Amino acid sequence: MKIHQCLFAILLAFAALVAASNSTEFPQCAVSCLAQESSSCSIYDASCVCTGAASKSALVSCAESSCTAKDYYITRHLYELECGLPIKKGPLLVDPATLAPAILATIFFFIRIAAKLGNLAGGWGPDDYTVTAAFILGVALFVVNTYMIKYGFGMNSWDILPFHHITLVFQYFEGLAMMYKIQISLCKISVLLFLLRIFQSRVFRVLAYILIGVNAAIGITFSLVDLLRCTPVHLDWDGWTGENIEEGTCINFIAAVMVHCLVNIFVDVVIVILPIYEVTKLQLPFTKKVTVAFMFMMGLILTIVAIIRVVVFWEHRWTNNLTAGLQPLIHWSVIESQIAIMTTCLPAARAFITHYFPALGGSSARRTYARTNSLYNNTPSGANSKISKSVNISVDYTTRSARDSTSAVHLVEMDGRYERF
Repeated sequence: MKIHQCLFAILLAFAALVAASNSTEFPQCAVSCLAQESSSCSIYDASCVCTGAASKSALVSCAESSCTAKDYYITRHLYELECGLPIKKGPLLVDPATLAPAILATIFFFIRIAAKLGNLAGGWGPDDYTVTAAFILGVALFVVNTYMIKYGFGMNSWDILPFHHITLVFQYFEGLAMMYKIQISLCKISVLLFLLRIFQSRVFRVLAYILIGVNAAIGITFSLVDLLRCTPVHLDWDGWTGENIEEGTCINFIAAVMVHCLVNIFVDVVIVILPIYEVTKLQLPFTKKVTVAFMFMMGLILTIVAIIRVVVFWEHRWTNNLTAGLQPLIHWSVIESQIAIMTTCLPAARAFITHYFPALGGSSARRTYARTNSLYNNTPSGANSKISKSVNISVDYTTRSARDSTSAVHLVEMDGRYERF
């Protein structure tokens, strides 16, 4: 009997919730304002109220100017229901557009780990620690974005019920924005640390260390900007209500996002140009130069995504409908974070693939990963015995511990002379 009573109580609570969500009681502030603006138009007269676009409706305009944010949202939501307007749906909880790069990023990351364990891409170094931290943050970004969508992110603010879900969305938004800034900076720092294991030019190394410092400063500074965007901090996620904000201040959100985007794009381009310039100075055949340069140019994919993110943000910049207006920005932020992992792991993944699947690496040439193999063939061939010398150039991913107790990545000329770059 107690079970039946519990079930009955649950059904009553559910019915009450449905009734509340379907309530047609407009806030008094909107009713009073409409009566003053148009005394001949009744709020329950659909032929009078439901004319033109919702944003230009006299009822909605009254609520926007005379009511609190919550009452305005109630009015706008009930207006759309009464007038039969379609309710904007949010994105899919798991969007294929973000899921696909997340899966690829995971695959590339674990291929990198496998290459490291197989001693195919140098020993474990600082670049591996940073990319691991970036990968963990990338997973967190994907999960947080999913939770945001679950609570209504991507829908119109006035269609998100109950209202505390809007506050939850903005709390998740602040955390995601901070993680994104740090994650992108960590990926770029990882790339620079990897390049320091390859190129030995003094000028290059000085520039690389400067860029590492710049990226660290960018990640820390802009994550703090996101956290301290409003004073007091809680206005970051509950300032939308308009309540208790008399003593609070907020910086220009659009300007902060645009500055971070443009600085990141500039740094992306510099990081791509630096190794390509170093490759042009190597004593390599032209085709080899193109191959190595192309691997570094893959970083431009991240730059292209960052540019798309800027354009999308500008087209959906600050409005009073933040939960819908900010969703495209976060959508591309999640994609960019996953592509950053992929591009960071490309060199190690290439070493892994060309070792185990040489056909996929685009070359059937023999690649060596140690200096223990004989480079000369003294075996007689037929009647005439000759010494055949093979000279190949390849990327050597072996650790340098046997030579100078450090780890590096070298270009190797296979006649026995190691050429660093």
